[in-house]
Amino acid sequence: MNKKLFGDKKVLLGFALSFLLSIIAIILAANDIGYWVVCVILAFILLFASTTRFQKSQ
Repeated sequence: MNKKLFGDKKVLLGFALSFLLSIIAIILAANDIGYWVVCVILAFILLFASTTRFQKSQ
């Protein structure tokens, strides 16, 4: 399973961007900036898309 995950660069990019968006959302929420909700929603959408892409490739 891990070899297939590391072989697909788009899946890895999706997971990494989702992680970075989550960190950005935490920073924005800590500074009381309202755009953190947008980052969280985008992170969930990207994580869902990356997970379904990985499941289709198995």
